[in-house]
Amino acid sequence: MTEKRRVRNGFFEQAMRARKPDRNRETLALEAARIIVEEGVNDYQKAKLKACERLRALGSLPSNSEIETAVQSFIRTFLPEHERLLWWQRTTALTVMRWLEPFSPYLTGPVLEGTACAGTPISIHVSCDCLEEVLSHLQQCVEDIRIEDRRVRQNRHATRLPGLGFSCMGHEVEVTVFSLRQRHQPLKSKTRNHGMQRMNVKALVKLLDEARHEAIPDWRNLSAR
Repeated sequence: MTEKRRVRNGFFEQAMRARKPDRNRETLALEAARIIVEEGVNDYQKAKLKACERLRALGSLPSNSEIETAVQSFIRTFLPEHERLLWWQRTTALTVMRWLEPFSPYLTGPVLEGTACAGTPISIHVSCDCLEEVLSHLQQCVEDIRIEDRRVRQNRHATRLPGLGFSCMGHEVEVTVFSLRQRHQPLKSKTRNHGMQRMNVKALVKLLDEARHEAIPDWRNLSAR
């Protein structure tokens, strides 16, 4: 048995040491976390259902917060380079947000929450009453922009909003365009049971500056490139 397999087995065996009702939920949470990280399923509900199907599990599903905890545990165990990846994703987000500064951009989603993996799209929210205005502005910086729509939960109701998708610095970016009237309405997170976290340019610069000195290996070498 390889060392990686031993570590992986130990990761899942931690669920087996709990009491049975808790053990079932924890086993499902760990399997859902593996699906999210390894298969790129960003919807927690879909990951739970896949985990149930594969494990043929019965009983209550783990909460989104339990899934998020399991994702963070999986990342720490199996993705030692995750902090570096996250830093590059957030740096890419900052580049795009600076392009979009006239539209009050905010970073949100897994890249902000720290649970993003390779292939997780960078999610950015902007405010403008005209999608074409945002598109025209972005076309000065990016080619091959796709016009899409996004499903968000706002004021306890699901709604669809216009969006733009494109690649930047090797990462997929998803921009959701809110109207000026909608921009201050509370959003529900897709992965949590409470409001969605959002971060503006100033706060993201501060976050990256802290990571620059604390979390990124070989920062001096990266800065010299």
